[in-house]
Amino acid sequence: MDDEQYRQTRNAIDLPPCVYEKALQYGYFVCRYAQNIALGEREALHCQSKSGFANCREYFDLSLEKSGFALGAQQLPTHLTFNKAMQVQIGGVQGLMQFLDVSNPATSSNKAQAVADIADSFIQLKVKTPNFRHLNFSLIVSYIQKYSLRKRGRNKPS
Repeated sequence: MDDEQYRQTRNAIDLPPCVYEKALQYGYFVCRYAQNIALGEREALHCQSKSGFANCREYFDLSLEKSGFALGAQQLPTHLTFNKAMQVQIGGVQGLMQFLDVSNPATSSNKAQAVADIADSFIQLKVKTPNFRHLNFSLIVSYIQKYSLRKRGRNKPS
């Protein structure tokens, strides 16, 4: 299946694509609304909840908007690179979990056990702060800025 066929088939599915798909596929978080769909040799995640999708999309968009400077971009492109997308997804949710004081044992170095459910975290956040725009993103942006898939530098041969 080529890329164009994949996109067309994925867009034809009635469910919206999961906003935090990469973070879920890499095992950093779980979500009760995520549905795994196999297309050809690829896997895709779709959201089964319209309200859950709306919460995730609103939070992700605000995280992206507020973290532009931390990501080193004055104007963010419409399509993020893989590393930047992971930085916003994982760092943003780690910051959210810290804000909500949810125990989250998964970090960039330890993601062996399942962590808190993203959907539950967004429900808690909605109760605490009905409008995500009123959230203090300074704590969350610091987590986005700190998160890195790879550590910089190489191990020099001895």
